[in-house]
Amino acid sequence: MTQTLHTIDLVASVNSINTDSTWSEDGGATHGGALRLSLDDLRTLIILDGTMVDEYKSSPACTDFVKPNACVLLADMLGDAVVWFALVPADATAGREFLTLPGLVDMQANGDEGILRNGWVVKLATPVKRECGDVPTSSLRDFITRFPDHLSTTIMNLTTDNVVSVKCQ
Repeated sequence: MTQTLHTIDLVASVNSINTDSTWSEDGGATHGGALRLSLDDLRTLIILDGTMVDEYKSSPACTDFVKPNACVLLADMLGDAVVWFALVPADATAGREFLTLPGLVDMQANGDEGILRNGWVVKLATPVKRECGDVPTSSLRDFITRFPDHLSTTIMNLTTDNVVSVKCQ
């Protein structure tokens, strides 16, 4: 079975969430109305009925729709429209600045993009800091080879919308 890749074009802390009374998400899509998100950059984003949503196998879904900035939106966009999205819980510490994601399993686009173990394609900073105690790695590719999948985590900067560091477990 091949994994579907989702390019993350938009990453934002969510100030507030408002849903239609019949809104729900299941089976990989939204149902019963719209989801309105007020983002930390002062934009309002409306996710329409039938939009594809993550199945949350590798990352937990955010369920706190009341507390400001409790959720972070990651979305695959087509212009201004959301094609696919995930709402994940913000990190407990520095949740408006950084987000911890699953580990990298590969890179593409000449090292400008990383592929997370859950199939999300994210932008990579230049350089990406590699943190693993006393274990040296010569490059990000070397780090991914030595600490693939569940052996590492990825840290995304929510201001620059790219991966700034990776950490081994």
